[in-house]
Amino acid sequence: MLIGSFGHALDAKGRVFIPARWRDSLGDAVIVMMGLLPDTELRCLFCMSLTEWDAFGARLSQLPVTDMAGQAVRRRLYASAAACEIDKQGRILLPQNLRDLSGIKKDATLIGVGNRFEIWDPEQLDKHNAAVDRDYGAVLTHLSELGI
Repeated sequence: MLIGSFGHALDAKGRVFIPARWRDSLGDAVIVMMGLLPDTELRCLFCMSLTEWDAFGARLSQLPVTDMAGQAVRRRLYASAAACEIDKQGRILLPQNLRDLSGIKKDATLIGVGNRFEIWDPEQLDKHNAAVDRDYGAVLTHLSELGI
């Protein structure tokens, strides 16, 4: 299970350190793709093991070809996705296009979200957290409606 929050600086090549406690769950590589967020002003990266990616991809492949919105999202996710090997020092190289897409330049915050983790530019994460805090009552209501 991927939990916790970690701040790391990207090195000159664009590599970021993956916490040691996560690496056993992830294997030798992760799939990195654009994050799925409702606010188009905020960007992050979603990362998952190859096993989780296969399961996620299987669910996406069940979308009907006639579901234009679903196919548009599927197309963007697959087009932006990259397989990133975890090197012997526990780092992954974030491709430049994904760094540009997410606004990650120098520092990154990695957040475990159970079966995946997210990589955020710290300023983007602060904005996201502020928005969630403003609407916290609605968030709790939504969880209640889902039976959580």
